[in-house]
Amino acid sequence: MVSKFSAILIYCLTFILILSSVPCYGENSSDNFAERAENILDGILSYHDADSESNSVQSLIDGKFSENASQGAEWYILALSQYGSYDFSRYEASLTSYLENNTVRSASSRLKYALTLAAIESSHEYISATLDDSIGKQGLMSWVFGLHLLNNGYVSNEYSSSDIVNKLLGLQCDDGGWAITGQYGDVDATAMTVQALVPFIDSNENVKSAIDEALSLLSEKQLADGTFASYGVSNSESTVQVLIALSSLGIDCANDSRFIKNGNSLFDGIEKFKLDDGSFSHIEGEKSNENATIQVLCGVISYLRLINGENAFYSLDKSENNEDLPVEDPPSEVPPSTAPPEENIGGSNDGNKGEGNDQKENAPSFSYKLWVILAIAVITALICLILLLKKRMNCKKLISALLIAVILSAAVYFTDIKSADDYYSDSGETKENIIGSVTVKISCEKIAGLAEHIPSDGIILDTTAFDIEDGDSVYSILVEASKKYKIQFENNGSDSMAYISGINYIYEFDFGDLSGWTYTVNGKTPSVGASEYKLSDGDVIEWNYTLTLGDYGG
Repeated sequence: MVSKFSAILIYCLTFILILSSVPCYGENSSDNFAERAENILDGILSYHDADSESNSVQSLIDGKFSENASQGAEWYILALSQYGSYDFSRYEASLTSYLENNTVRSASSRLKYALTLAAIESSHEYISATLDDSIGKQGLMSWVFGLHLLNNGYVSNEYSSSDIVNKLLGLQCDDGGWAITGQYGDVDATAMTVQALVPFIDSNENVKSAIDEALSLLSEKQLADGTFASYGVSNSESTVQVLIALSSLGIDCANDSRFIKNGNSLFDGIEKFKLDDGSFSHIEGEKSNENATIQVLCGVISYLRLINGENAFYSLDKSENNEDLPVEDPPSEVPPSTAPPEENIGGSNDGNKGEGNDQKENAPSFSYKLWVILAIAVITALICLILLLKKRMNCKKLISALLIAVILSAAVYFTDIKSADDYYSDSGETKENIIGSVTVKISCEKIAGLAEHIPSDGIILDTTAFDIEDGDSVYSILVEASKKYKIQFENNGSDSMAYISGINYIYEFDFGDLSGWTYTVNGKTPSVGASEYKLSDGDVIEWNYTLTLGDYGG
């Protein structure tokens, strides 16, 4: 027979076991999440250290990230500016040089660059100029990024913070979210809009109500494994954007039951995409994705700022320095020419061997190089002859002249400059490991016949089949199509992060503030860029020129 003491002991032990089986969302859980965030951050930085052979965060900033200014490093720089004290002068010089020598057509991209410059405390005039020419010019994100800048004390001649807040509130969907396109809230767009509205939650009841509705929607959309999906696909970026939104609101995802599903938290969701090298994939099981890795870094730094009692991720902690920032007149820009460019046709100049080329594989074309090298030799000989006649020639000068000639000749030989005809005749290497085929169609039917260079039926390339190899992307097939059918296009990004701004001399914003190029695969709009979408047999690709990017007016 069990004694009363033994019975009480059994009840106590049973109660302890029950408690131990319940997930703990208290202070210890926050500590655990902070440690996990630090590990993720260290892994991402180590991944880049190994890739660039640098030995410190400062070396990464001065090296790899500065070299990639304007080509994807911006979010790394913004994130690191919110994590520690670093010298960003080399990066600033690289980015401002790019901005001074290039026309950035995308309003959202211009605002992104301005936001990055603000984060590193740059005083460059590009920030104030962008505030006047870009806010609201490209749908939802151009309102969001513009509000981030105004939230940090910058001033626009066009809009006040309250103007943009009211605009965003007016764009909220009936389900409580926000969307780039369509009538139903999208996770990424909702989370990113909430991030911009955070500073007004205590002073504006309408903002508070809107954010509460958005949080309810986000909670409903969280999947059982802790992740979030965009366009129907569970991915790391959507999950991270929610983490940034919650952390910016002062909500610790370790303790909020609304964002823990089946015992799985946001960190459980994010870690599903982590790879062995410390980087992250866009979709679980896929290869490393640079955009996913960048956004995860932003997310964990946002969480660490919350745990450490610091301000929200987009609160740059410099607003007091910007309160009296003068609003300068935008620098005058030369409008882009409407005439077809003569050089730099297409987005890739990879020197691939063309069909019918009898030279050795990878050997550069000699169509113009022989004459340039001969000219260098003749000029060098003339210089030496003149020095000899003037009796100023000596062995040292002769060696120097010959050395310069050799260097110039080598530079000419190994630099492959192509004319338009050369580019279009280069249709790429013959594919040997074909895994299937896809079709591509390029159309601009909404502006058909509106200009001389626009087809009257709006069809730039009718449905055409292309063979694909493993690893081919929407972008690589566009490059192939452009060469084969002599279709001009312009890529404002790198080949790995392509941003198509123009096709057939039809550019974004040519027909309105929301006009531009979009692509679909099998009738759906992918959640990744054209260079990141890997193709499968039977895929149907369509490039369309739309007048309503984002479905919002400016």
